[in-house]
Amino acid sequence: MKQVLLIIISIFSLVKVKAQQVFRFTNPDSLIAFAEKNSIALKTGDAQVLLAKYQTLYAKINKFNPRASINYAATDNIQLPVNFFPAEVFGGTPGTFKEVQSGQQYVQSVYITPQIDVINSATWEKLKSARLNELLASVNSKLTKKTLSESIAASYFNIVSFQQQIIITSKTLVHADSILQIFQNKFDQGIIRSQDVNNAKVNKLMIKDRLQQIQIATEQQYNLLKLLCDVDAAIIIEIGHKDNTTATLQAPAIALNTLAVTQSQLQLQYAKSEYKANKAAYYPALSLIGNWTWQENSTQHFFDDGARWISTNYIGLRLSYMFPDAGRLSQTETAKTTWKIAELNVKHKTNQQETENVQLYLEFKKAMEIIMFAEEIKFLKEDTYRKNLNLFVQDIYPADNLFFAFNDALTATLNYQTAVINLHYQLSKININNSIK
Repeated sequence: MKQVLLIIISIFSLVKVKAQQVFRFTNPDSLIAFAEKNSIALKTGDAQVLLAKYQTLYAKINKFNPRASINYAATDNIQLPVNFFPAEVFGGTPGTFKEVQSGQQYVQSVYITPQIDVINSATWEKLKSARLNELLASVNSKLTKKTLSESIAASYFNIVSFQQQIIITSKTLVHADSILQIFQNKFDQGIIRSQDVNNAKVNKLMIKDRLQQIQIATEQQYNLLKLLCDVDAAIIIEIGHKDNTTATLQAPAIALNTLAVTQSQLQLQYAKSEYKANKAAYYPALSLIGNWTWQENSTQHFFDDGARWISTNYIGLRLSYMFPDAGRLSQTETAKTTWKIAELNVKHKTNQQETENVQLYLEFKKAMEIIMFAEEIKFLKEDTYRKNLNLFVQDIYPADNLFFAFNDALTATLNYQTAVINLHYQLSKININNSIK
């Protein structure tokens, strides 16, 4: 029975493994391309662009605001109205009136009343707003893509950095175990104190804890990456960065990315157009109107074959004006304030854009300089540690100072590796800046 259960568990495990999809990426570009296919944020942006196009189409139709109403009425005049006619018409006494019921009991009517605006400033301005909103939606979509790409690149290189730290810390943990053995042997020989052995054990435990923390941080970054890519929890993402060289990396040409400025300018134009549309609503509108009416009257019943349909038609112009109410006045003032805020935002974005390109270059240059210093510090710290370890083995160097040198060498190695990965991240940010604009 136990063997049967083991077989069943194995089968379910195989099915689960088979159901899990594994995607491996060796560079941030391929990961960004993968995210673009799944990202809900990007799909939402595309939907908003499509919606803006439909709104522009509807605004074109609404420019003349064509509308019409079709009505049908069937009236049964149960009690016909009474009219007073001069009695002398019927041979009666002059100056008196005779009550006469007149009209048809059964009346059917069909009304068609079309109307098209000839001059309506508000709808024309709304068309301009719709076109600006369409352009704005496209720019917003690109900015969303740029922001998402930068976030994915940051998460990607965080994972790469943690992976390198795990490799370095794992090797250091093995070395820390070797040091512990050296301390234990010296203690057994009566050369050092038990406190020194305890410090060696603590040093090993601290490195082990550091390794576990880095592993947890790596898993957290993988989870964040899944959220950014909007993939199911069952999907496995693996990062295996291959390009880890820095010798050939140079600061590339940085293109001027004007997406943020363009967005603010379009927001300004849109806000101004909306304000004009609200103001234009105060102006009168001139419309072409018409009416086509058919009426059937009968004393017998509805749809009387003996009755005929009588038609009346007219066309004309109508000038209409609506006095602005409190709601309209409030909307106009709000639109005006939004316009003024958008003007200030354009100035801010323009100033910000002028510094962002310089900042990209400075960050790349800074990363290059940090690598040079970090590499030299790493070499010196490792050399110092090796020499101190040799002196300790020869019993001419204190144990406490050896731990300081050991941890300094580890920290310097991790800092150098982090600096290398950061340089690749800065290069990736520049590539994203140059490609999404």
